[in-house]
Amino acid sequence: MPAQRWFSQFESLSVAISDRVEMHSILALQRDNWNRLFHNTITMASVSAAVASSVNGAVPAQGLQVVAIILGMGAAALMALVSKFQPSQLAEEQRHAARFFKRLGADVEATLHVDPRLCEEASAYWERSVGTFHALDRAFPLPLTPIVVEKFPKHVGPSQLSGEVDLSRPEVEVSWQSHSNGWTSSAVEDLKRTANLLHDSDIPEYVNMANNAKIINLILSITSPLLATAGVALNIAGCPSVAAAVTVGSLFAHTLTHALQMGVVYEVYRNCAGYYADVEKSIERVLRLPVQKREDARIFLQKTSMLLGRTPGVTPMAEISDKKAGILF
Repeated sequence: MPAQRWFSQFESLSVAISDRVEMHSILALQRDNWNRLFHNTITMASVSAAVASSVNGAVPAQGLQVVAIILGMGAAALMALVSKFQPSQLAEEQRHAARFFKRLGADVEATLHVDPRLCEEASAYWERSVGTFHALDRAFPLPLTPIVVEKFPKHVGPSQLSGEVDLSRPEVEVSWQSHSNGWTSSAVEDLKRTANLLHDSDIPEYVNMANNAKIINLILSITSPLLATAGVALNIAGCPSVAAAVTVGSLFAHTLTHALQMGVVYEVYRNCAGYYADVEKSIERVLRLPVQKREDARIFLQKTSMLLGRTPGVTPMAEISDKKAGILF
């Protein structure tokens, strides 16, 4: 394909990426506003319900009981809604999406201005970039429903930030001599050791932390609406003083959930695992390309080192004694 046509295709992709960045940034602000609105509304309704129950306990009045029940039911319903959709986590998802699309856009723009001899072959780079673009669309859906990232999945895994690697394709052997683009057997061994460390250490560590955050978030998300519902039941049963205490407890649990932001913590850890999984995929992908179609070895090693938070140009990238490949997080 002529170079001008490749350039036009990548320009079109760059425009689409910029559009995604803008859309996800807007949605992040919108869902953050939802989070604040829900929290303020729940706080006011719970406090009002607790005050009405307390006054009703001191000076019994049918009207105060009805007010406390209605406000308590409203607070419980909103708590259940927030627990289901996790607005703070939704906002964090969109912030991460905007960041990853920005990274992809910057990579495409930078590649368009690099000497073609230093880049991987155009068709392979196009396939990888489009695969990443669609993978990010699937990982961070724009609509709230019906496609939504599950907040409490049974099995926690790293976020999918790029297309899958075709593992059926064997790795291409590299001779001990240096090729014109710098690939040697020592560079390949360095990358393989780094990929194995990522797979066995870094990724499982952050998946485990994400799973722990999910469990804590699930407990807190169940506790607050249950307590609010118990407060309503106690008001109906004619125990206003106890109902006031339980309602305050539900507000405390909700405020703790809001303050700890465990949904956000879960999303951060999940995306840290996804980030390292993406680096592992990039290594696996390049090792399956014909040597002449690969990016310059020195540049690829430097890019990988910087992605892992390591000093570029230092070989080997990860020592045999190292327990982790990444030191960025």
